Amino acid sequence: MGFDSMKVTITFSRLKKSQDIEISPGSTISDVLKKLNLKPDALIVMNNDTPLPIDHEVTKNQHLTIIQVASGG
Repeated sequence: MGFDSMKVTITFSRLKKSQDIEISPGSTISDVLKKLNLKPDALIVMNNDTPLPIDHEVTKNQHLTIIQVASGG
C-alpha cells in the first residue's frame, strides 16, 4: 500500500464475504462503488447500523457493508 492510498474493508451482506480495497484519501462512497463496478441505485452502503449517503467521505480503515436492494412486484 502506497503513501497515497488507504485501506477500506467491504462486506457484501448477500454473499457474506469481505474484501479489502485501496482507495485514495478523500474518496467517497460513490468512488468506492465505481472501483467495485457497482451501481449505487441498487445498493445501500452501511457503516455499523448507519446508511451512508453517496457523497460521504470514506475514512481510513473504515468497514463498510454493502446491501443489495431488491425491487419489483
